[in-house]
Amino acid sequence: MARQKLNSGNAAGIELPKAKLNRQTLNHVAKLLSYLKPYRSKFIAALFFLLLSSLVGLAFPSFVGALIDTAQGKRTNDFLPATIPGILLLAFVVLVFQAIVSFFRILWFVGVGERALADIRRDTYLKLITLPMDFFSGRRVGELNSRISADLSQVQDTLTTTIAEMIRQTVLLIGGIIFMSIISKKLVLALLIVLPVLIVAAVFFGRFIKKISRQAQDKLAESNTIVDETLMGIANVKAFVNEPFEAGRYSSAIREVANIAIKGAKFRGMFSSFIVLCL
Repeated sequence: MARQKLNSGNAAGIELPKAKLNRQTLNHVAKLLSYLKPYRSKFIAALFFLLLSSLVGLAFPSFVGALIDTAQGKRTNDFLPATIPGILLLAFVVLVFQAIVSFFRILWFVGVGERALADIRRDTYLKLITLPMDFFSGRRVGELNSRISADLSQVQDTLTTTIAEMIRQTVLLIGGIIFMSIISKKLVLALLIVLPVLIVAAVFFGRFIKKISRQAQDKLAESNTIVDETLMGIANVKAFVNEPFEAGRYSSAIREVANIAIKGAKFRGMFSSFIVLCL
């Protein structure tokens, strides 16, 4: 569905076409990721630590299984200690190692993401102030300010969280399937049967939640426009004693934002429950 009302001014809103996976879209993604290039050394190090942390996390089920087998007098893993204290000590060492790796992973990912976002904000602001006056005639200052602040925060989440989580979950999925295939091929077969259903459901819910998120962004931009209009015309608001009216108008706008966000949270919760039920 097209995104409507990008322009909240008096002019008709500009409808953005639905994003499609083509060469042009990939070029836009590549241009966005090019902002990571000045910080590629830390980004690569963070990716390596992310991979390491994910692989280490896959070892803990082996520790739990070894503890149970050792308590029952069995020994099924020759790579782990034969005593319960030895297994616990090794698990603690691995846990400390994972904690240190996770600290630097998060620190470097956030650092790279924040610096890249600062560069994006700088270039966006420079582009904005160099646009012709025709661009500003049909747009409100509050909305443009919201686009620079709120909309780019979505990019921040992508650079600092989404990319890292996508890689982490991919590593856990592949590693989990490999370990499961070693333990039981029937478990892998059952997972591969359920996996396509989960992928289809994820695509469906992802598109729907994306639509709700866009609606929330647009409503947030409208609420910021109300604040901008009120503060710029504060003398008129005071002269006509319009404070209650403006407060009510802003309250209605932010309640709409909250309601849309809560609606999105409900569907995300439904999807999470569906994933837990299937797995």
